[in-house]
Amino acid sequence: EAGLKYTGRQAELIDFFQQLTTVNLAGRLVIAGASILERVNITDPQFEYELQSFLREQLEIPHYLINETYRFVFRSVKASQESISDSLRRRLKRWAQTKHTHCYLCGVALDFDDTDSHHSFTCEHIWPRSYGGNSIEENLLPACQSCNSSKKGNYATWVMPAIQSLIMGFNPASQRLQEIEGCYKFALHYKMAQKLATQKHLSLKRAFLKIGAWTEVRVSHPDDVADFFNLENYAPHPALHL
Repeated sequence: EAGLKYTGRQAELIDFFQQLTTVNLAGRLVIAGASILERVNITDPQFEYELQSFLREQLEIPHYLINETYRFVFRSVKASQESISDSLRRRLKRWAQTKHTHCYLCGVALDFDDTDSHHSFTCEHIWPRSYGGNSIEENLLPACQSCNSSKKGNYATWVMPAIQSLIMGFNPASQRLQEIEGCYKFALHYKMAQKLATQKHLSLKRAFLKIGAWTEVRVSHPDDVADFFNLENYAPHPALHL
């Protein structure tokens, strides 16, 4: 932390590295479990033996935390193998058609009829299934096919894109801000939802519903360089206090 003291971004960078560690560890744990599943069934004692060996030998998890960590990883690996049920998908679609007709990420109007459109309705995992996200109502929101595919293939949270590459100087032109790639727009949006969830003790789903879809990108503090931590793309609202 001492090395970050004079960056002007100390709190943000500490949060970034903590998030990066969490995402990396979650991915490693789920992929390790999924790799073992290719050889043995999840109910086979051999699965528990191999996964616990990985926790002890590769991650050096203390013995008194092994069982608790194993149970967490077991649930995450199991969740990564489970799809959204047809009944839940239908229920979420009915809700979206009357209560939330736009993509929760980019805000585009959803197409509920054409399944091949970039704007087709999909149920999107807020915390990705590949990282152990559950296929339950509290972890799903309506998204367009384009955003769902991009997020699934490229990023899990706001720390996944190469945010150190997004440094634009003082007062960048509005057009340049709007040309920022979608992965950064997602990252800015997710970061703000996570901040709101932490401050207000909300689930990520409730936080996303409160901030709404992302807006045009703007600079937070005009007197500072426009980098990732000095940009935002949510609609300011007095009740949010962010």
